[in-house]
Amino acid sequence: QAILCLPRPFDYSQKNAVLVPVAALGVGGMLLYWLRSGRKIKTIDMGDGWWGAGERPPKGKEDTSIRPFKIETSDKEIEDLHQRLDRFRFTPHVEGAAFHYGFNSSYLRKVVDYWRNQFDWRKQVEVLNKYPHFHTTIEGIDIHFIHVKPSYVPHGQAVRPLLMVHGWPGSFYEFYKIIPLLTEPAKHGLNEGDVVFEVICPSIPGYGFSEASHKKEFDSIATARIFHKLMNRLGFKEYYLQGGDWGSRITTNMAQMLPQSVKGLHLNLVFIGTQGLGKMIRTMLGAYVPWLVGFSREDARRFYPFMQKNIYDVLRESGYLHIQATKPDTAGCGLNDSPVGLAAYIMEKFSTWTDKSFLHKDDGGLESKYSLDELLTNVMIYWVTSSIVSSMRYYKENFSKDPTLSVHDRVSVYVPTGIAAFPQEIVHVPRVWTKDVYKNIVTYTYMPRGGHFAAFEEPKLLAQDIMQFVRKVEQL
Repeated sequence: QAILCLPRPFDYSQKNAVLVPVAALGVGGMLLYWLRSGRKIKTIDMGDGWWGAGERPPKGKEDTSIRPFKIETSDKEIEDLHQRLDRFRFTPHVEGAAFHYGFNSSYLRKVVDYWRNQFDWRKQVEVLNKYPHFHTTIEGIDIHFIHVKPSYVPHGQAVRPLLMVHGWPGSFYEFYKIIPLLTEPAKHGLNEGDVVFEVICPSIPGYGFSEASHKKEFDSIATARIFHKLMNRLGFKEYYLQGGDWGSRITTNMAQMLPQSVKGLHLNLVFIGTQGLGKMIRTMLGAYVPWLVGFSREDARRFYPFMQKNIYDVLRESGYLHIQATKPDTAGCGLNDSPVGLAAYIMEKFSTWTDKSFLHKDDGGLESKYSLDELLTNVMIYWVTSSIVSSMRYYKENFSKDPTLSVHDRVSVYVPTGIAAFPQEIVHVPRVWTKDVYKNIVTYTYMPRGGHFAAFEEPKLLAQDIMQFVRKVEQL
């Protein structure tokens, strides 16, 4: 009874009632923080590099200026091209060849005749110069890019920076038809202009007007780092990314490297490793019960018959890859010396990669999707810059380190991701498989038509999908 009458027990128990939960919360919070800190999002190390000739200059001595650049030509350049075209040696094709043996030589003769007598390179240079071009030196090499801002922005409207990266055998020119749709959407009847971009399109080093690396091992990681540095140099802290082909690999690496800088990642091609027993079993089951392995009806339609679409078609279309991933300089030196050889090598990809059925057409179906002026302008970017060899080396530098292009699949992408799956793409990756790497898919669209060169072939469809994706990201 004496103990019960002590003056402090009630106050003490009241304090305990408050202090114990607070202490528990504190300990729990510390434990949660410790657990989370042990599970930090894995990223690719940004590292650093020097790709210029010779030794790297002392820190602070590098030129970081952004310099206006203009594409130019000359009578000498055009005369040299014409003389080479005049010496074209025609090789007859076998009967019924169409594009099954590669570029049909009879149609090639027509292309060369147009190139020599009607194609106006000076006029196309003016077309190329309609957007502002720049050079800046990063890690010892000159990086070329175009930077297009909206001509008019309504008061209070946010303009979102978008980096768009091309692939091989394309160039920054692939984006010329989509740029006005993204920078002035209202003018083109797209979404009333509620999403507006300023677009930055760099040339991958070794492509077009970007200087090639002078050192070995220049890969997509080095490119990703350089493009982050480019965006930082332009004053952007956060930005959207878009890419297909090598552009998909580079922008994915950018998202894996500095996720805090990437507001969203939009791709029209994804690289996902298909090796492993699990994927093999899912592939076999998917042919009979696609729903059981998470395939949609459209996935199944695009993915099967598996051997035809994922083995035979890929083997047929990947011969160039084996050459470029092993001995690029051997084939490259011939292409760099012959404009006709270069055109056949590059333009053949714009046939079959746009639509697999174009194999059966004598003209490769090329002019049903593009004009000869457009196709030859892309070829000329490689020709006048002598960049075909260095562009082909990019395969060796990447595949030598990562033969299946799946090493980086171990680093998940957590930034908001949009995927536009075009039906004529070389390979189809089911949505459920993309989730193995891309953990935050905001949009996945089965596009109604189109192939590998999405921005070049179907600019409006791609622009609409990018806008739909960005609108959803902005609402998150």
